[in-house]
Amino acid sequence: MNPRTRPAASRPTAIYLRCYPYDAGFLLDFWGALSHYALEAGLGEATVFLDNGRGSHEPLTALESLLAAAAAGRVSAVVVPGPFVFSLDDERARATVRRFEAAGCAVHELPRPHRRLPAARFAVAR
Repeated sequence: MNPRTRPAASRPTAIYLRCYPYDAGFLLDFWGALSHYALEAGLGEATVFLDNGRGSHEPLTALESLLAAAAAGRVSAVVVPGPFVFSLDDERARATVRRFEAAGCAVHELPRPHRRLPAARFAVAR
């Protein structure tokens, strides 16, 4: 069976995180949220790839390893807080998303929290 046609559940999910400058606490918060999202979305437990402390102008070795895994059909989904983790330059970030998608790997962005609006109060005329 071709690895690109296997059911998604049989191909692992990955999480990619990058923070510059280095910030372990901030990444741990996102790691937990992304792990929870992957499980809730039915993507399963995820392997984490970190480039903590690296700017987008530096070699992103974990990202390159993840892209290689996707190209080899070993990863079916990548969960990220947003495309900005790939690059702060929107075009470069979108190009990285396209590289994943071309390899048959879906990129899932963590949904933004919804702000609760106060319940509307209506005056009823009698």
